[in-house]
Amino acid sequence: MQNPKRQAGMTMWGMLFVVGTLAFFLFLFFKLLPPYMDDFKIKSALDSLGRQPDAGVMTLPETKEAIRKRLEIDSADDLFDLNKILTVESRGKMKTIRINYESVVPMAFNVSALLSFDHAIEVRGPE
Repeated sequence: MQNPKRQAGMTMWGMLFVVGTLAFFLFLFFKLLPPYMDDFKIKSALDSLGRQPDAGVMTLPETKEAIRKRLEIDSADDLFDLNKILTVESRGKMKTIRINYESVVPMAFNVSALLSFDHAIEVRGPE
């Protein structure tokens, strides 16, 4: 048996592994944080539109303009083309407003992360 006093602490290789793992996850966190913050702005703009009383009677251009104004307030209006990512579907008396888009984040060299976001709200349409 070895002396217990000599078996204290972590080896250099163990410490390098822990530091390397921590650095890798911090790298991922800081690379992926901006797209998730932008997604939070888009989701909050969509939710705020859903709380508007006349959201169900808005036409598609009016809906796009209302969301664009909300994104402009958050300085996120130039992130995406609303004509491509916004859809409005009517089902009976309900309307579904959906924002569906993808964001590609370059990580390192030729490696990228593809983030897919899909948000939808239902509002009561015209009676």
